[in-house]
Amino acid sequence: MSNERHRLVVGVDFGTTYSGLAYIHTTEPDYKNIEVIDSWPGRGNTNHVKAPTEISYSQNGATWGYDIPPNGIRHGFFKLLLDVNASATQYDNPRLATSNPKSMESSYANIPLPAGKTAAETTTDYLKLLYTHLMKTLHQRFIRTLYNTPIQFVLTTPAIWSHEAQNATCQAAKDAGFTSRAGDTLIMVSEPEAAASYCLKEIYHERENSDNPLKPGERIVICDAGGGTVDLITYTIEKVSPRLSLYEAVVGSGGKCGSVAVDRAFLNLLESRIGPGFRKWPARKTAPQSSLMRSFDTAKKEFGTTTRTNFWRIPVGYVKDDPKNGIEDAELRLTVADMKGLFDPIVKQVIALLGRQVRDSNKLDSSNKVSTIFLVGGFGESAYLYKEVQAWVRWQSYHIRVINPNFSWSAVVRGAVFHGVEGIVHTRKLKQHYGVKIGVIFKPGVHDEEDSYIDPFYETKYTRDNVKWLAGKGDDANNEKVISIPCGKSFLPGDKRTIKLTLVGCKFDNPPPSAKHWKVDTLGTVICDVSMMPPSAFQIKRSGIVLQKVVSRAGFTVDMKVGSADLELDLMHAGKSYGKATIEY
Repeated sequence: MSNERHRLVVGVDFGTTYSGLAYIHTTEPDYKNIEVIDSWPGRGNTNHVKAPTEISYSQNGATWGYDIPPNGIRHGFFKLLLDVNASATQYDNPRLATSNPKSMESSYANIPLPAGKTAAETTTDYLKLLYTHLMKTLHQRFIRTLYNTPIQFVLTTPAIWSHEAQNATCQAAKDAGFTSRAGDTLIMVSEPEAAASYCLKEIYHERENSDNPLKPGERIVICDAGGGTVDLITYTIEKVSPRLSLYEAVVGSGGKCGSVAVDRAFLNLLESRIGPGFRKWPARKTAPQSSLMRSFDTAKKEFGTTTRTNFWRIPVGYVKDDPKNGIEDAELRLTVADMKGLFDPIVKQVIALLGRQVRDSNKLDSSNKVSTIFLVGGFGESAYLYKEVQAWVRWQSYHIRVINPNFSWSAVVRGAVFHGVEGIVHTRKLKQHYGVKIGVIFKPGVHDEEDSYIDPFYETKYTRDNVKWLAGKGDDANNEKVISIPCGKSFLPGDKRTIKLTLVGCKFDNPPPSAKHWKVDTLGTVICDVSMMPPSAFQIKRSGIVLQKVVSRAGFTVDMKVGSADLELDLMHAGKSYGKATIEY
């Protein structure tokens, strides 16, 4: 740290239902000095560690979070729309999932966006308001030094998100003003990795002088259960001294089965109790921060606690009394059985995810099994989820502690800050196979004619319908390890010196050789500008007998690094970098 210029590190937890901010100055880098912003427009003197991820538009401009007026039209859940092209998983809740096995797009058809706005534009507008509040807060805190202090922003995304969604989130943040000051930077980290950074640091200090200190080899599962997504990653403690260091033990997993699914189940229950008239309610009455949903949110938090409550009363307004359906005096009566019916389908999905992580980890080394499960995130704070996970652990006869850590809801944003100061996860597992579409010599009867082409350099017929798999699901990924993509293309005189590669992925265990197979996902198009490559990168050939044409063929590699929540692509030739490749989604 002494050789670096001191900076502010700011964690940005952009969540489905709530978002948070935290920061630290590197002159005091201890994780205990992390400050969470808890003052928000519209909250007055009441402090809260997060603000609603909601925005409202009017003739007077946009308002957000707690500052949206009661009669304002709220737009929320738009974060989920950044990842509509993600493949569905077996752990997605039906209320958030789709019947289409390839895409989540139709799942979110009922998430309304502002008129004339895309999900990316809405996200940018929201993050712009978040950024403005952040900078105002930092200016008040560092009134004399902020102008000359560089800021490193650490933005979190779900671990299960596609690279397209990661990129869309990053670009929205940049468009919103993050990194707009000279010297400011932005990096990405997955939400469970951020949570692991904070939780493991905290438990390390708690157990440092106890009879049960954190030991190398110990395995810990982070379950980040939020509003729209649930992410799980199992980490192994590599070492505790001189610095805490972790690595991913098995491939992480997750699904779209967060607390939003509980809210939607409640609204469906409400419709079944009230009848067709419910559909005529204005959207503001069922919006996340409406009095209806705030009352239900209180019931959610109480459910599973030691509070001896057999039912909860939810104000529903002027609705005709219907005692059989639990509606009397403008209130809906929710019983314990009702709440279990709302929670259980989602809780079962979370436990299924936990079971998969524990089984996969224990298979690696039966003598060194998972010791601890951390439940973090908004849904991770649920007392009912905590009790059910504990009951599952006992039923399975696992010797696993289930911990809901201090500052559970803000663990991700605190961990994002700590990741920027001192990342402790050095090796991750690839969550899918990576490959590129390539051309191979055409074989009649084997390949489709429509996929064929003639290479002008080799003057040979090739076919495009093939995949060269370069890295496998479960392979290690770190800052030193690259996925080297061999590249070659023939150019005629006048051709633009640009090469496009189709990057593909497969989340199944055995990736097929054909790019057309339904198991193969197109991840994006890698754009390589080879105009700056040296002459040694090109082979030259004269083609034709009478009218000879000079044909050149470029040969180089693209070195790809898969980070916690991003991709880095370098153009390489003879061991030297010639700039960055870009990727279009």
